[in-house]
Amino acid sequence: MYYISTEKKGRITRTRLRRGLIFGLFCLAIFESTASARESTGKNTVSTKGKLLYIEGTSDIFANFKARAGHSDIHIESRMGGSIWHEKSSNTVTVYNNENKVFFVQKMDDYMRDLNQDFLPMPIEELKPPTKTTFDGRPAKKYLGYANIGKKGRQCVAEITCIDNQSLDPAAHRIWCSFLGLKRTDFGLPVLLNQKRASVVSCDAKVMKLAQPIWVRVLITTKLKEMPVAPDSFSVKPNWKQARDKAALLFSKDGSLGAHDIDDFFRSNAK
Repeated sequence: MYYISTEKKGRITRTRLRRGLIFGLFCLAIFESTASARESTGKNTVSTKGKLLYIEGTSDIFANFKARAGHSDIHIESRMGGSIWHEKSSNTVTVYNNENKVFFVQKMDDYMRDLNQDFLPMPIEELKPPTKTTFDGRPAKKYLGYANIGKKGRQCVAEITCIDNQSLDPAAHRIWCSFLGLKRTDFGLPVLLNQKRASVVSCDAKVMKLAQPIWVRVLITTKLKEMPVAPDSFSVKPNWKQARDKAALLFSKDGSLGAHDIDDFFRSNAK
């Protein structure tokens, strides 16, 4: 049997403590690096627990589209491409291109500006008390929004049918309304929206000239159901490439825009 002196025991204990501390710091560094990488690429991890609200619809602006609305995540697919929003990175939105399997992390303000760059919604200044109705067998409420438009004065600028919001938290609800061109959120979850919008005729640094506002079908929901959250409900595919900018998102095949990508797009040699 061997015996170790008290002094030697102390040295061994200190050595083990130092090794344990170094190992713990190493693990922490790996964790923070991984989390940072997820945030920078837009491939955020999302809980697969619970349910989401699946919506299919048509629109004069977005054409046919599909949407998945979770508690704090929103995923929309339309003719403008796909977009994924997470509350934990609420100032950005991940937009992607299915054709070339490329995604781009865009500032939320820029994304909303792109959505409304050609057809601006008339802001709602007054909202009348709702009338009760139903939608797809669910209790619903219909709102009429009014605003003063030039010399024509007070006009109805929005007809909104909403169901009770049992899925989205306040931040996600606000983003869903913003996507539809609604700055107000003091109602349930919009599933039908007819809205007066004006096309942009010209624009400079100080003045924006608009055409006469017309009624637009912004959202006509045709299917509404609850579904379980899947691992890919609110994320891009793991093998997709991240684009450096919007041009690369639209035209590149690997996230970096090159002459060959321009050639493929225009079917001619780039010069």
